[in-house]
Amino acid sequence: MSYSQLYRTLADVQVLHEYYLNSGSDSFRGMEKDQQRLMFKNYAFNGFLQVIPTAQTRRILENQNLLLRTNPLGLQLLAQVEPALINEPAKPFIPLDNDLELHFLVKIGDPAFEIYTDLTLVKNEIFYFANIKPAGAPLNFPVLPIAPDQESDPEYISNAYRLDETLSKDVLDNMQVSPGDRFGLLGVLVLRMHGDPHQITDNDGKVPATPVTFVMEFANRSTIWKYYFQNSDYYAETTGPKPLTKNGYVVIDQSQLTLRNKDPEIQSEDYVFDLNPYYYPAPDVRKTEIEAGNFYSVIYI
Repeated sequence: MSYSQLYRTLADVQVLHEYYLNSGSDSFRGMEKDQQRLMFKNYAFNGFLQVIPTAQTRRILENQNLLLRTNPLGLQLLAQVEPALINEPAKPFIPLDNDLELHFLVKIGDPAFEIYTDLTLVKNEIFYFANIKPAGAPLNFPVLPIAPDQESDPEYISNAYRLDETLSKDVLDNMQVSPGDRFGLLGVLVLRMHGDPHQITDNDGKVPATPVTFVMEFANRSTIWKYYFQNSDYYAETTGPKPLTKNGYVVIDQSQLTLRNKDPEIQSEDYVFDLNPYYYPAPDVRKTEIEAGNFYSVIYI
């Protein structure tokens, strides 16, 4: 006698980043479907973040007959289920308690992540991505959003998801995260079967026919771009912040630049420099200056 194991998607987690998905000043969300598919073609979230189950969660996955798969857009969690019609909820092969939680470490995999991501990273403070609020957090602490419909704007990951140092330590200690595993840690991902307000299993503890999709979407940072001219005391900077993107091009012309001299004693009316002959490329995110907590992109031309 033989039988086949049946698995159904329990939940999806998409990890999106506008630095990779926008094209210059064109927002990914505003693109036509064909253009979005093109932007996804070379996209892989694990190029900048790694999502790793904790040791305790690895045991839970094994004991509960759960599978974890990764794909370029994020994570897929699957559960072994008993036979059911495709459009009806399915009973897990091993029951999933309402309060069952899965914990994952979210680690930074790209040294330039902080430069092109619109977040403020603080030492010993982690971000908490979950469908529940952490104990001790403010009442307005955000929960992880689900995939928006076509008419809704995306909800970006913001600094509001960051825990203070005390709560960060409590969360990591409770998850039994070793000091070595805390290196390069952006935060944690917590998925509870019955979260608030977004549940993974239904009220009967079954796997829904349509699984929930959570979205961790990061906005790209905008910076002032500084152009340093070779063999010159002059430099120019953009009159306002410009978006950092891996793809596309942001057109910069003379009207968007302010000319400056390295010597602050020289007044602007005494400047003798022509900005017209130059081509103003986008910056390399690795060439960045940080002044008083502000990021400036540096380009030498």
